[in-house]
Amino acid sequence: MGAYDVDMSPWITYTLARLGFFVAALVILLLVGTGWIWGAIFATLISFALSVLLLSGLRQRIASDIQRRVEKPTPDIDSDVEDDQIDSAKN
Repeated sequence: MGAYDVDMSPWITYTLARLGFFVAALVILLLVGTGWIWGAIFATLISFALSVLLLSGLRQRIASDIQRRVEKPTPDIDSDVEDDQIDSAKN
């Protein structure tokens, strides 16, 4: 398939966990009686703090995936053709 065919489960899991933290905090804050604006602000801060404390393992897996992609990018199908055209244009 394409150059981006990798297991995206750490990315999806991390994103869903962050969204879950935010939604849960927002619902609780709205039930307590904060307004939408203050609830969203505090829910953002709470979800950030929870993700820093609880999701370090997922963040490390994502960082490893980014490092792997940067260090060894996957060439696409026509990289060789493009390289040959560049080489022939130089000569």
